[in-house]
Amino acid sequence: MPSRPLTTRVSPAVHDALAARAARRGKSLAATAADILSAAVADEDGTPPPPDGELTTSVLQAVGDVTAPEAVVCREVALQMAGIVERRERGATGAARRLMEAVEQAAAVQRRADSPPDMTMADLFAHFG
Repeated sequence: MPSRPLTTRVSPAVHDALAARAARRGKSLAATAADILSAAVADEDGTPPPPDGELTTSVLQAVGDVTAPEAVVCREVALQMAGIVERRERGATGAARRLMEAVEQAAAVQRRADSPPDMTMADLFAHFG
């Protein structure tokens, strides 16, 4: 999404609160401030938030329907990495690599969860008596 730089001064308390929120979200301070400002402006004039970028949409198409707990975690990591890449934040190159790994891992974990383990002869005897 195209953007323009904005410089502003805030109190130390506001800066600390933004930094804490950014850390909790795993985002940069600038990205967090941009998200908050965009949401405030959108809320005020009733415009919807910006749509997901093509990369985020692709990640959702690839692994949006995973249900295995570990696969869901991988999907969420992939979505966070896609956002970093789309916003061209610092570390975007590394995030792109981690994004690919997370998508592959989510799919692999879901495949394992969807495939029941093979039964051994002992399992069959125990099950059928």
